[in-house]
Amino acid sequence: MKNKIYLVSLSALLTAIAFPPYKTGFIIYFSPILLLIALENLSLRKAFIIGYIWGLIFNFAALYGVFWATIPGTFGMLAIISLIPAINCLLYAFISGRSKSLSYIIWPLIWVSWDYLRTLTELNFPWTDYGYTQSYYLPIIQPAEIFGVIGVSLMIHIVNILLYAFVKSNRLPKQCLVMLGTALVLPLIFLVYGWLRLPSESGEGAFRIALLQGNITRDLKWKDEGAQFSLDTYIEMTHQADSIGADLVIWPETATPFYLLHEPKRLKKVKDIVDSANISIFSGTPQYEMVGFHEYIYFNGAFLISPQTDTILVYEKIKLVPMSEHIPFSGRFKKLREIRLGQADFSSGRKMTIFTIDTTRFAAVICFESAFPGFCAEFCRMGAQFLIVITNDMWFGPSSMPYQHARMSVLRAIENRVPLARCANTGISMFIDRWGRVTGQTNTFEKKLVYGSIRPETSTSIYNSYGDFLPKGCIAGTVLIILAVAFFKRKKYNEWHD
Repeated sequence: MKNKIYLVSLSALLTAIAFPPYKTGFIIYFSPILLLIALENLSLRKAFIIGYIWGLIFNFAALYGVFWATIPGTFGMLAIISLIPAINCLLYAFISGRSKSLSYIIWPLIWVSWDYLRTLTELNFPWTDYGYTQSYYLPIIQPAEIFGVIGVSLMIHIVNILLYAFVKSNRLPKQCLVMLGTALVLPLIFLVYGWLRLPSESGEGAFRIALLQGNITRDLKWKDEGAQFSLDTYIEMTHQADSIGADLVIWPETATPFYLLHEPKRLKKVKDIVDSANISIFSGTPQYEMVGFHEYIYFNGAFLISPQTDTILVYEKIKLVPMSEHIPFSGRFKKLREIRLGQADFSSGRKMTIFTIDTTRFAAVICFESAFPGFCAEFCRMGAQFLIVITNDMWFGPSSMPYQHARMSVLRAIENRVPLARCANTGISMFIDRWGRVTGQTNTFEKKLVYGSIRPETSTSIYNSYGDFLPKGCIAGTVLIILAVAFFKRKKYNEWHD
């Protein structure tokens, strides 16, 4: 068991290194094989323990940036999300004890099933799908327009299990060659598809956008003087954006660290700039609503102010970060509201919003929401011609997580075949075309104005039209295999399938 812990620790660390900012996504094609080797000849209890150890080490190595936001919340998050690989290893060991062939089939299915399932509940944290490790390799992720990022993840898991089966197989040479050949050809198919789909260039768009990365750091942003400093910073940068002819100026998440829409004097100052410069401003801001006598609910919001109109359209963040922006299920169980892990106390928004400037329609997702493929796709189904991501990744400090978060947006653009503009307080800000190509990328912790033009597009991708059909099929396959194994006697089952 001691040697297995060493092996599984190495697997977890190598897998974490495969994620951004390191351009080492190739590691993901073999690092999980070490976990499979460690699971050999283990009882169900030990398989669960091995999976949990792998999960703790991997998630800590990949997500250590959460410590900058909330230390107690990080430990709570790690304890919960590490249960997923533990359950996966438990099920794999259970099936393996009855049918080796079916255990090979269920391994990739169960992993991508969880990738999808963890987008559906308040315990969600869909951050480490294997597909994101390939975000620097544009050709191989182009099939995301069909299957979503989960399709790329599934391909990686299949390659892993085929290579493991090839190494461990005692079968005929012909069967071994089929396994090895499939493991090599499958990524090649993705690559060829991408090479055929990627155009040589995107062409210039007509819709001009300025991204304002104000770099208001944590030590100042939430102090009393930070509110006015933030507002002044973004107003000054907006004047610069006006001088270069932007149609839309984007400020990041919580660019105004106060309730701007409830402060008439400060709001008028922003509105005056919008009207005088004849530009639209989109910004993140905290928001609240009175629901009773001295009772309020709070939102992480965003708004659009357009020239020559008093109408201000607001969007309130729907997907909240568990253990950081709220305690999961605290809306249903009042006792959970008493838990204090240093988290905010936001409520989830109730409406998906489409914004319009002239005839151009767009949607905005706030920070963590950009990690949800189906959620972003729904905005495009509602008519959004491009997506905006506003975020305040200073919470992750000088860790790898701002880079991981930024690369997710590459997949969102490809999945829906629409351009995307990403504006972050401390970085990373950038433009992404519908093919996932990045321009104007900023560094972290720098003050910078990024100007670019995009071509709004109506989404025509298969993924946008049909949604998450692939992970739903994987869930169905997983359930069928588990039920089949559970209802047949071990001896008879092995005779039929092995």
